[in-house]
Amino acid sequence: MHLLYVGLTYKNTPVRLRERATFLNQDIKLANQQLFRTKSILENVIISTCNRTELYVVVDQLHTGKYYTKHFLADFFDLPVEELEAHLSFKEDDEVLEHIFRLGCGLDSAVLGETQILGQLKKSFLEAQKAETTGTIFNKLFNEVIHFAKKMHSTYKFNEISSSLSQSALQIANEEYQDLSDKHLFVIGAGQMSELVIKNLKNFELEKVSVFNRTIENAKKLGQHTTFEMNYYPLEELTANLNQADILITAVSSQEPLMTKQILDEVNLNKNLLLFDLGLPRNINPHCQLVENVTLYNVDSIGERINRGEKKRQELMLEVAEEVKLAVASFKEWEKQLGIIPVITELRIKTLEAEESALKSLQSKLPDLSEREVKIIRKHMKSIVNQSLRTPIREIKELSTEENALYDIQLFKRIFGIELKEENDCEANYSSRN
Repeated sequence: MHLLYVGLTYKNTPVRLRERATFLNQDIKLANQQLFRTKSILENVIISTCNRTELYVVVDQLHTGKYYTKHFLADFFDLPVEELEAHLSFKEDDEVLEHIFRLGCGLDSAVLGETQILGQLKKSFLEAQKAETTGTIFNKLFNEVIHFAKKMHSTYKFNEISSSLSQSALQIANEEYQDLSDKHLFVIGAGQMSELVIKNLKNFELEKVSVFNRTIENAKKLGQHTTFEMNYYPLEELTANLNQADILITAVSSQEPLMTKQILDEVNLNKNLLLFDLGLPRNINPHCQLVENVTLYNVDSIGERINRGEKKRQELMLEVAEEVKLAVASFKEWEKQLGIIPVITELRIKTLEAEESALKSLQSKLPDLSEREVKIIRKHMKSIVNQSLRTPIREIKELSTEENALYDIQLFKRIFGIELKEENDCEANYSSRN
């Protein structure tokens, strides 16, 4: 039993590919369930944001887990496996633990130390629980990560000097215009990112805001996060009002761009317009940058801008990184206490020995088998064994944390004829002393 991470992130994947491999909110439950039904997968959680698509899985074998997980991604998004492989990152066991604890604290974010990823991580975990794709390992791990990240933010308070994408967009606008008191902000969408934009307005002298959304009722809910009045419009009225905007921030779930060069050309802008595209897939076509008086920032360019010269934050992050090592060690200690991992390992060894013995017997009885035929038979034998063991392994893993764990583990070992080396050594030592 192993931990496996398969991911596409802003660090190694261009935005053009990330936007094609992003799970939409309405697809997450189905995706979790499909991944859970994939061969070798025992537990899984999917995290998908504008900066990353990451699969966390508990697998019975690493090599088969990697193979089937990357093919799941390719099939779900209808992408060639070869195109994905060039950008996929893989992490195993301890690397996965270190990464998830760092992720929760914002150490792996484009905006170092930001808090938004913790909320996204928690939401992703809850979605996986609803889809019934988590078990003993991930229920423990993700709860530990969430608790640890909250403690780090509270202890070091590095979020007070860090910036989310939404806050950074407003900071950039403030730098560009020097004075925002007379500027008009258009917020497109009424989701979490738009809510963060509105909340962050308290730090800026900007009170002229219009919200455009498909549903006016949802847009008006943003009003509870501010003390000044805002205007609300249906999304289809955006183009007609665009000439009034000085700043436009958009972050909606949409497969097609909401803003294109053609729309801007038809509007015939008569003043400067700052566009901030915080959506993925991108809400604003990059060709909009070619329009006169328009400056466009996307999630990558904002991330680059706000990470310059942040020495103090990085110093704090080094301290948090040391705390991560202790958290990883603590979780590994808990894993050892499960007592089931060596049992599963021994079961794997026994099945491999049985496979080899059966294959040798078959070859002796059918000496004319070609190398290709032997390879095909071996592959199908492994498949049969893996499928047969998947449910018993998952069940004993769950039983190993319950009240009668010792009895259940002993029964499992008896059924499958498992004798661990250390147990044999103990018996031998006992015999020698008597």
